[in-house]
Amino acid sequence: MDPVSVASAVQMLGAAQNQQIGVAIARQQLAADKAVAGLVAEGAQSAAPPAPPGQGLSVDLRV
Repeated sequence: MDPVSVASAVQMLGAAQNQQIGVAIARQQLAADKAVAGLVAEGAQSAAPPAPPGQGLSVDLRV
């Protein structure tokens, strides 16, 4: 095998490995985003209790 062929093969293997690493990173980022979205949704469902009756119904316009 000539040196040009070996260099080309090594370059192709390196590019394939870089692509695999990129895909793994993208999958990890998507999983992390889903986890954060789930935590936010849980937090929104268990938010503060509703305001007592009558609260927020009148507006004080005096300065």
